[in-house]
Amino acid sequence: MDDQTFGKHLVLKEYLNGWFPILGRWNRRIVFIDGFAGPGQYRGGEFGSPIIALDCVDQHKSSVNLRQTEVVCIFIEEREDRAAHLRSLLDQRDKVDSITTSVLNGTFDDHMTEMLDYIDEQNLRLAPAFVMIDPFGVKGNSMALIERILTNEKSECFISFMYEPIRRFHAQPEFEPHLTDLFGTEDWKQCLSMDESDEKKRFLHDLFKGSLKSHGAKYVVHFEVWRGQRHIYTLYFATGHERGCNLMKQAIWKVVPDGSFEFRGHNQLQGVLFGPEVDTSPLASQLKERFGINPTPIEAIERFVMTDETVFHTGHLRQRTLQPLEREGLIQVNRPSGGRGFANGRGITVRFT
Repeated sequence: MDDQTFGKHLVLKEYLNGWFPILGRWNRRIVFIDGFAGPGQYRGGEFGSPIIALDCVDQHKSSVNLRQTEVVCIFIEEREDRAAHLRSLLDQRDKVDSITTSVLNGTFDDHMTEMLDYIDEQNLRLAPAFVMIDPFGVKGNSMALIERILTNEKSECFISFMYEPIRRFHAQPEFEPHLTDLFGTEDWKQCLSMDESDEKKRFLHDLFKGSLKSHGAKYVVHFEVWRGQRHIYTLYFATGHERGCNLMKQAIWKVVPDGSFEFRGHNQLQGVLFGPEVDTSPLASQLKERFGINPTPIEAIERFVMTDETVFHTGHLRQRTLQPLEREGLIQVNRPSGGRGFANGRGITVRFT
């Protein structure tokens, strides 16, 4: 396992440790789908995403929120030998009531399409699902299929976007249909006239995010994984709920780089590095620009921070941002109930000066 995959798995684990209990509290069935599952274990002994997901389920299965919930885990792997190895690993695990696992040999596109076709034919609805889409290269990741998944507002996709293969092969005619499937549009061809520069990279990343939003995602969090000065890939998280958006940002920030890889925000705050040292001055600037001098309920400010309009999350808001701003006289705070601080947010309004 390379450092970048290790970092991605840390984020996945942090997110699922929040996602399973939250969804289990309100739903009697939830689904985890790994579309490119692999063999389940690396040569160094590290476990892959299927085992990470099951460990997260096991960790929370006895909790009140998940105890009565059926968890369905579907692992799709194209290579037969890897699928067989994953099955052998699952057979060695203790069986847990109300956890169902399936290993499907074949392509993500074929099996996911078959599942969604069956759901449509039976006039059913996909249970809340977390779908991991982690192809190697540009094939096997169809925007049309992602749209079908995101039709259910409680379903989410965690997608690896491999820019380097796109950069190397986008001008070769045989890759055109795959890239059109990937972006859900032929607009990617506009990059053919661009220089090998940051302009092309930014254009394609923004196009992919825009396509996710036009194909069913309400919020899209995306962040780059780097090793030294080299950008390895970008991870996109597509969801229909601001709470999922906020939870993913919390998961990213909680993973502290050890020096071998790092995460970088990729939006209007492109220079922000995720890590233990948090400079929230960019967030303060965003809030002032967004809400201006009008008194604003703190709940409205918090909802904004939950969305994909900033790389920060709600844990950065009250103590790390608003309290220092109040001490410096940069905001005026009205507390109808009196007191200090922001622990009790009821009725509090904030005005930027």
